Amino acid sequence: MATFTPQNSLVVSTTPANGLSTADAVDYVFNYLRQLSKSGGPLPSEYLNLNLSLNSLAHLRHTGLISQKDIEGIRKELGEAMSPKTIQGFAYCKPHGYAGDYEIIEKIYAKHICQEENLRNWDMFFQSHQAAQAVRNRVSFFLDQAWQTRIKNPQGARILNVASGPGRDMYECLQAIGPTGITFDCIDQDVNAIIHAKTLCNTFSNHLQFFHQNVFKFIPKTTYHLIWSAGLFDYFSDNLFKRVLKRLLPCLEENGKLIIGNFSNTNPSQDYMEFFNWLLHHRSPKELQALAEECGVSPKNISIEQEPEGVNLFLTIYKEPSSH
Repeated sequence: MATFTPQNSLVVSTTPANGLSTADAVDYVFNYLRQLSKSGGPLPSEYLNLNLSLNSLAHLRHTGLISQKDIEGIRKELGEAMSPKTIQGFAYCKPHGYAGDYEIIEKIYAKHICQEENLRNWDMFFQSHQAAQAVRNRVSFFLDQAWQTRIKNPQGARILNVASGPGRDMYECLQAIGPTGITFDCIDQDVNAIIHAKTLCNTFSNHLQFFHQNVFKFIPKTTYHLIWSAGLFDYFSDNLFKRVLKRLLPCLEENGKLIIGNFSNTNPSQDYMEFFNWLLHHRSPKELQALAEECGVSPKNISIEQEPEGVNLFLTIYKEPSSH
């Protein structure tokens, strides 16, 4: 068997034009991952090769040249690196029953690294990905939006956090700008996420109210100056996306903003994420714009923003004052 190198990995991604059979291509990746697993995971100098290898696997899978069973066999070669001890393994095993749960998001925010010597390199690889940095960038993006909202509403800013998860964004926000003049209502379907967020934000408990509810059933008792949902809508099909957006739009105050996070279709980490079954509906700015327009939002009230990596897009909807 030939040595697996970055050059070979690039070649595999163009199979079969280069003469490599599908079996040879899979063998290259299979043996390379086995080698990485035995050596304790990738070093920074190996990140490029590993990413290219994962791109190659995705190419073969998307073109139907290998099956999901083949991918599963390759995952098994990684052993404990696909266990909940690592972040990629945690995402794959889904101990909370769903991808992108509050615990994994908190691990990303905290740049968590497993302390076991044979596994720590895998977490370092995960945290190096642009998708992980994009998740961390949500906090500063949200802080800026919350600050603007409070300035515009000195009488008191009401914020709705949809799928509030670990609560890290709210905690960092309240730590940075202070709790005066700002309150949060938080919806999450995972009671453990709510318990975690309540504990984290305990110092600010008078400024937060949590609702253990599914977003499809939530009926707000007030309107909000800012509605924020960082990481929920890219799990939705287009129809579900529009269904929830239509429920939220009437909850927005005049001059308010509704902001929805969605991973971009140019996410360079997509193949890696899909390797451990973290599946999202990646969308382009045009697609997000179209979904909002299909919900009756005027194009002039829609903008698409992004965090510095350009991986996490934010559909931003402004509600104009009604004319009297």
